[in-house]
Amino acid sequence: MVLNHAGTMICQTWNDVPIKCPGIVIDQYTVMPNHAHAIICIVGAPLVGALSLESRMGGTGGAGTGSNRRAGTRPAPTSLGQVVGMFKSISTHTYVINIHANDWPPFAGKLWQRNYYEHIIRNEDELNRIREYIKNNPLQWVNDRNNPVNFNNVK
Repeated sequence: MVLNHAGTMICQTWNDVPIKCPGIVIDQYTVMPNHAHAIICIVGAPLVGALSLESRMGGTGGAGTGSNRRAGTRPAPTSLGQVVGMFKSISTHTYVINIHANDWPPFAGKLWQRNYYEHIIRNEDELNRIREYIKNNPLQWVNDRNNPVNFNNVK
């Protein structure tokens, strides 16, 4: 599938996530005309349960005010929600800039839907199956009910 400028920007934003979020690794991903799929690995995340408040806030001292934080900086995202939120924010901001600078088509309302689907991958077989699904997803676009080509064929 050939990506337009917006799709290329989305790919670049995915590729930049590990730069902005140390401890995050992007595995397999694909960008579709109306959605994206990605496997995001959080290196060092606990296998069960959520990160402690202390680790989410950047150390001791409460509310992110620990001595390891510089004034005016935010800790790097450490949860899936924070990473996805950052990705959506950066990609939306970049898209809006390109609406004005490069005549990209404007969008109504929000660029991204409010939520996202998440799934914890628990073993190598599941990882490989999901990687294969993501890799092959562009081949399914021709039959997707959201593909504008199929709007007249919806029953």
